[in-house]
Amino acid sequence: MKRTVIRSVLALGLVSALALGGCASPFPPSADALTKLPVVTYPDKPAGKSDYIYKLPAGQRIDVRLLVDGSALTMGADQAISARLGRDLYLHKQWASEDGRHWVDAKELVGVNLSLRLPGYETPGPGELHLSVNRKMPR
Repeated sequence: MKRTVIRSVLALGLVSALALGGCASPFPPSADALTKLPVVTYPDKPAGKSDYIYKLPAGQRIDVRLLVDGSALTMGADQAISARLGRDLYLHKQWASEDGRHWVDAKELVGVNLSLRLPGYETPGPGELHLSVNRKMPR
């Protein structure tokens, strides 16, 4: 089976953290407006429904759940894997920042590539799920 590639904005816990909304503004909210929002730091979860900034701190373990299931399997898998960021990452809707003051579209700051290779005729041996998260240089 050939390699299947899925490209996304940021998919690791990051994957869901940066899911884009349908009617997003092309410009980030003002820095003044964002500094007034509470900062929720991973692994904490926001309280209530109010707006907030979500911070993924540099050097801290970020857990991701890997779940494999389906009707074709007699045994699935459910594992936690971890990664660490090299820099703080602040998230607000589709916006991202490394300092909490200068915001860009998350796609301009972090790139994610998720690929899946299943065992098959052309690729015998173990399959591979590969998540690559790369820092981009903001403009």
